[in-house]
Amino acid sequence: MPASTRLPRPLRAALLLAGLAGAAQAEDAPSIAWPEPGGRATISRAFNGSPIVVGVSSRTGGAIDSLTWGGTQFINAHDHGRELQSASSYDGYGECLNPTEAGSDSDGTGPRSTTLLTELKVGPDTLQTRAQMAYWIEPGRVTGSCPKGPGPHAGPRSDDILAKTVTLGAAGVANAIAYRATYITAQPHESATFEAATAYMPPDFTAFWSLDPVTGQSAALSAGPGEQAVPVILATPDGSRAMGVYSPALPQPTVPNAGYGRFDFSTLPGSGNATVKWNCAFRENNVPAGAHSYTCYVVVGTLQDVRAGLVALRAALTGGRPATLPAIPAPQADAARAPGVALYVGTQQGCNAGEVTIDPGYKGCATAPIGATLAQPSSPADAPVYAGTAAGLDAGLVTNNPHHLDAGTRPIGYLAAAGAGGTPLYVGLQGGCNAGVVSTNPAHLNCRGAPLGIAVR
Repeated sequence: MPASTRLPRPLRAALLLAGLAGAAQAEDAPSIAWPEPGGRATISRAFNGSPIVVGVSSRTGGAIDSLTWGGTQFINAHDHGRELQSASSYDGYGECLNPTEAGSDSDGTGPRSTTLLTELKVGPDTLQTRAQMAYWIEPGRVTGSCPKGPGPHAGPRSDDILAKTVTLGAAGVANAIAYRATYITAQPHESATFEAATAYMPPDFTAFWSLDPVTGQSAALSAGPGEQAVPVILATPDGSRAMGVYSPALPQPTVPNAGYGRFDFSTLPGSGNATVKWNCAFRENNVPAGAHSYTCYVVVGTLQDVRAGLVALRAALTGGRPATLPAIPAPQADAARAPGVALYVGTQQGCNAGEVTIDPGYKGCATAPIGATLAQPSSPADAPVYAGTAAGLDAGLVTNNPHHLDAGTRPIGYLAAAGAGGTPLYVGLQGGCNAGVVSTNPAHLNCRGAPLGIAVR
């Protein structure tokens, strides 16, 4: 099953009720002894003044549910289909024959997993687990990603075993994590997709980049969904945090233009549900029962750290010299300047004057067009912006705060960095007055503001 067909998982997650539990939810095997309170284990290694900390839990069957660096959480662990984990699917059944490391769809956002963790070993830089994976969809049930109907399985837990080893500082690269997944399949299959590693990340990581580790060349990517032959990086728009993935075994000769996927679910409704994702996927035919091993390397840090780490990693693994790393490029002009959402500014004193909005009739008062957002960032300096969605509170108002007024917002694109042609915009800084409100006036409501970006024309 192509990995891209698994998109409905987070869409359905928006509808799950917290605490849903399947009949086969399991405690860990009796031999498991968690070294930390709450059924947790972590390993860490210093990088650029801050530890990279990787954590697994009983809740997720030993799958990675936390990865932090520099005070930032890189993993969304909202339900059991998120995390940084491994999964597989067989014989064209899609999600209906889909062993999943962290648990099942029916585990919901609950505290236990249908997956049975049978082994846990923790060293200074290395963590090993072994687990009997849950089926994502229980017997007899189908989803929109089940092209052949219900899967030919009789129970909620598969007979497939996942053995994984996670190692920090892979190949001497301090910010690289080796993730080796071995699937021990119980039956032969005509075809298989092994999603050896996939990470669901917080919705702040909305700048998607590619990097060719041979040449060091980077390019901005659309939000997708899409798949490509060179590594993908997901970053915050300012480039201060990023995560990328690389495998020397990708692309496969049989699938030369695929292997690294990217998916944007950053607008999903519901607390904690919005997410973005990358994956490192392998496709096989005529798959015998037995062990099938794949290694993906996860690199974290700033966008520049990740680019440098991927290039150094490729050189270390192949014995070559690291490529020269060019400056982060602007995307192709047509893609970089593609307009996103039209913007307006209120013009009526005593009503909406100076307030930037996506609604040409904002507050029922007059507005004027001032340009548009960018659909995708053209540089790490471009600022992400959002529009309020709470009727009667801030619906239509543009802000740089995704949690403005503790209410709902949705992403509407990016403001171009200073120097671009268009209308300069500012953001309020003063709490209780104009904080978070985007305006054409640097002193909106006679309160402090700061330059934010440019509405392009």
